[in-house]
Amino acid sequence: MSEQELTPKLAEAKLQFNRIEVSYKVRKTVAAQSGNRCAFPGCEQELMLDGEAFIGELASIEAIHGAGPRFNKDSNPSKLASSENFLLLCPNHHRIIDQLPERYTAEWLREAREAHLDRVREALSQGVPQPKIKLAPQVEVSLQEAVGIWNAFKENASEEFWQELFEQCPMLIAQLFPRSAFQIGSKSYVGGKSLDNAGGNLVDFVYASKTTNNVVLVEIKTPKTKLLGKRYRNNAYSLSEDLTGSIVQILNYKDSMIKEYYSLSNGQTPFSAFLPKCVVIAGSVESEMDTATKLKSFELFRNEGSGVDLVSFDELFDKVQSILDITTSKPPNSTAHTTDSPSSGL
Repeated sequence: MSEQELTPKLAEAKLQFNRIEVSYKVRKTVAAQSGNRCAFPGCEQELMLDGEAFIGELASIEAIHGAGPRFNKDSNPSKLASSENFLLLCPNHHRIIDQLPERYTAEWLREAREAHLDRVREALSQGVPQPKIKLAPQVEVSLQEAVGIWNAFKENASEEFWQELFEQCPMLIAQLFPRSAFQIGSKSYVGGKSLDNAGGNLVDFVYASKTTNNVVLVEIKTPKTKLLGKRYRNNAYSLSEDLTGSIVQILNYKDSMIKEYYSLSNGQTPFSAFLPKCVVIAGSVESEMDTATKLKSFELFRNEGSGVDLVSFDELFDKVQSILDITTSKPPNSTAHTTDSPSSGL
């Protein structure tokens, strides 16, 4: 059956897929109510890290689109977009509640939200100072400039263009992996040369943890890189050839780095290679995932895991803009963003 013959079903899928917009005011309200701590019972993780990265993620109690956990098609859209439908969580607990929606139901999350608000109110009544959610000035300016470049050049298909942006603004990666903000280098050699000194592997970026020096390998593609390939029967899509190639490539870099760690470090380079995290930044979920089937196919792959974290350009910059919304006092030019994307976080 052709995709044209599925028009009614596709129309319904697209209707469910469309995300409800979450306003700047709602984001600021949820952040202000959080007390700068994860709302998951017993966690209390601080969400602002040294003014360099904000790890809080806006988690919805009821999903704001049909592909999200705890989606209720009968809920009022205005209610779904209100602050009462959100709580601020650390990345670990955001992932947990969305992977186990049968356990962490909407009612459970509402009770957790109210209990957290009660704790914050009690602390305020006792005069306990609440930490400010504020980025360091240089970080804020750097991220604002990066978002400006994204908004102006998101149709740019040059890998070199985007690699230069990430090189000039390492704090972009810090918002995805806050404890891996130290950029060791770009176009870094990670092993793989033959005996004649040819064929070496060059990864786009290597970042290291500030505490353990363990590395993160990052491969940068472009916003125009296709994420999905051909339709497989009626209910699935394959990954694109470009994305599959990028995944295999960065896993090869990881394998080379682990095998050749001692010769690469030479006793001098300050990094460790304990099963390095691998990241591919590519494509645009917003422009490509126009049906529920496409989104499901993409999410099934990246959530089941290949040892590589897949993040789209629009997810990354939406997350950065959301962080700026929460941590700056001036309203942004854009008044609304979306959430519910497992990798984008905010």
